[in-house]
Amino acid sequence: MSNQQNKDFIPGQGKLNLPIVGGLILFSVIMGTTSLGFIPMPTAAKSATIMHLPTIVASLLEGWPIGVVVGTVFGITSMYAAQSPMASDPLVAIVPRMAIGLTSYATYMALSGRGDYLRLGASAVIGTLTNTVLFLGFSVLQGYMALDVAISIAITHGGPEVLVAIVIVIPSVIVLRKARSFLQTLH
Repeated sequence: MSNQQNKDFIPGQGKLNLPIVGGLILFSVIMGTTSLGFIPMPTAAKSATIMHLPTIVASLLEGWPIGVVVGTVFGITSMYAAQSPMASDPLVAIVPRMAIGLTSYATYMALSGRGDYLRLGASAVIGTLTNTVLFLGFSVLQGYMALDVAISIAITHGGPEVLVAIVIVIPSVIVLRKARSFLQTLH
């Protein structure tokens, strides 16, 4: 499928693909309970995250409700695997991750009629920024860190996380759409 053919793709249209959804949930759990979800960084935070990417991919394949489900699993997993009070707080750990699926989907739909690569890339950027801004924002509101520290982390980690999201989300969604389409032909 070309970029032009997919520009009017609607996430979640058609039958729900449970193998793909289950795989994205499992991937979220694995990334959240191992070091696979982190990219080591020479900063105060010590690592940048890519654990939000399955949530973005889920919302772009199966729609915002599934994005919210995968984001919730990501949030719960990261909360229970957390090694700090901040990341163990449900408001900090779960709510931002639920929002990733909503904002990624909304971005994709708002850019309807544009090229698919642009829509996917913009959705990856907005989903990543949602995770960063809300996680750090709720951390500040809950008193776990100062605003200047949160801004420093956002600046230091936001750029690399956005770039990695674009590089991973676009091809992942394209490949998984083909898998989804193939699996639907089997029914």
